Amino acid sequence: MKALRSRYARCVLVPVMAVTVLSACSTWKVERLAPAQVVTEKQPDRVRLTTANRGRITLVNPWTADDAILGHPPHGRHALKSDTLRVPTYSVTRVEINNSDVARTLVAVALVVTVGHIIITSIAKSIKGPFDGCCG
Repeated sequence: MKALRSRYARCVLVPVMAVTVLSACSTWKVERLAPAQVVTEKQPDRVRLTTANRGRITLVNPWTADDAILGHPPHGRHALKSDTLRVPTYSVTRVEINNSDVARTLVAVALVVTVGHIIITSIAKSIKGPFDGCCG
């Protein structure tokens, strides 16, 4: 049973921690340009729009048409991939684009690997059995 817990920690816990931390390694940067100009000039993968009524809308692969910004809703939000959202540019009060932060990602990876190693090593040292001596 203890060997099973050790394998669980090694095979599941560390990747789950890594995915959790790595998914947080991006930031939203507020743009000062006009909404349509941000979309056409910077061509971001994602854009987050704040509207006059304080609503926030995230669009994936945005584009402009007429006086609106169009795009697809993010996946996993009970929306079909083929759905298209349309936000009139006159109602947009703030535009943000999604930036990945390489330095933050590298620090997070190093932290997760270190903490994961410490956890797995302490679990493995407390278990007597076929894994004796496997982790130092």
